[in-house]
Amino acid sequence: MGRGHAHEVTDPGQSCEEAPRGTGRYVLKALGKPDLDLVMRTGRLVTYQNREYLLREGEPANGIHVILSGIVESTHAGTQGRELMLATWEAGDFVGAPYILGDHRHSWSARALGRVEALHLDQDSLRRLIGQSPSFAVALIECLGFKGETYSMLAQTLAGQKAAERLVLLLVKLCENAAQDESGPISLGRITQANLARMIGATRQSISLILNRLQDDGIITTGPTKMVVNDLAALRKQVTD
Repeated sequence: MGRGHAHEVTDPGQSCEEAPRGTGRYVLKALGKPDLDLVMRTGRLVTYQNREYLLREGEPANGIHVILSGIVESTHAGTQGRELMLATWEAGDFVGAPYILGDHRHSWSARALGRVEALHLDQDSLRRLIGQSPSFAVALIECLGFKGETYSMLAQTLAGQKAAERLVLLLVKLCENAAQDESGPISLGRITQANLARMIGATRQSISLILNRLQDDGIITTGPTKMVVNDLAALRKQVTD
């Protein structure tokens, strides 16, 4: 499924321990050591290089890839060959939803941004783990709920009439997903104007103008590949004004 030069990771334990924690989002978070060891033994550890696909839209699906380190972007091939960025996923997340069992094809692609280490759990492995580990089954269901909410938010964002409204809604959701203290500045990590434009179906020029306004108001601080939301409450207020 588009692995190219993917190869096995030599130190799975270290990668897994470094995965961030968050309620209902990270599939390995709620597992005790016996269940976690079982999952790690069951899956296949692989490495993906920059721009390498973990899975491709339209290809037959076979399980999920749990990200142990690095960043993965989900993309969809839109009309006239235009690629739409749906979301970015970090260590602890998985890609391969919405259908993780049964005969289906991927609805979108997942591509590495930089070097990525992942644990591949094929459908047979998932079925075994669901039967052997109730904790894993519950965690998987919670993660699917989180992903469903994320893509529902994206659909609502794209339905907005104005680019500014779509962008603000997206930034608010990214802040909520960042699992940080909302009372202080929230770093959104590696994010670019081009990616934001692809996520909401707008031009980069319009994104730049909106971000400049938010920065002039002190709501955000932007850099070449990093954005910090200084005041989430003020950002949320932009939606209602």
